[in-house]
Amino acid sequence: MIGNQIIIKKRTGSTNTLASQYLKEKELPEGTVIRAVEQSAGRGHRGNSWESEPGKNLTFSVILYPDFLESHEQFILSKMVSLALYDYLDPLLKAVRIKWPNDIYVNNDKIAGILIENSLLGSSLDYSILGIGVNVNQTIFTSDAPNPTSLKIVTGIETDLDRALNDLCKCLNSRYLQVVNRDTASINQDYLSRLYRFNDFYLYKTGAQLFTAKITGLDPYGAIILETETGEIRQFRFGELEYVI
Repeated sequence: MIGNQIIIKKRTGSTNTLASQYLKEKELPEGTVIRAVEQSAGRGHRGNSWESEPGKNLTFSVILYPDFLESHEQFILSKMVSLALYDYLDPLLKAVRIKWPNDIYVNNDKIAGILIENSLLGSSLDYSILGIGVNVNQTIFTSDAPNPTSLKIVTGIETDLDRALNDLCKCLNSRYLQVVNRDTASINQDYLSRLYRFNDFYLYKTGAQLFTAKITGLDPYGAIILETETGEIRQFRFGELEYVI
């Protein structure tokens, strides 16, 4: 399903924005992929930009209609996409981890990011736009992003982008079928087992406070749960916790 229809744009600002514009005009088939060869205004979380050298990386959006999900269940899509990226990258790189909520890391460097935008209809999801950026063949990064890396930087090998997109769509489709079939137990277990810094003590920051803790789990809404060295349980939503490297 995912990737059966691919719309390729030579240049666009943001594939998520373009997907949203398309959906205002007509309903596209579920699994439609909108890919940009050059994305000039890629968006990340909290207004951050996504740097991507034209023709070097995968920048695309996927349109889904998960209307069987209630609004409070939407974080399962974030887990699903993160796991699909892990499934694609891990055989090629090893040392791949999911940094909560949905960045993909190789060791301590970021190789992929996800921006999911959901539209609600009543208490359920109407449609979802999955924005995905994967650093593939880019080797020089000029933005102030602290720790970018790419497939080529890690492996030294040039990757065919069309084949990479096809393989990644297969991984997305496989994980989305788990969501459709309500196999949330497997998704939750896989996500935790692949989580960056899971169950080991590291330094974190919230506001001006530094503290040492280990990640122990997530609540049903996607908030992260940590346990400090003194046994205190602390919970944070996105934007409230900073990883100190």
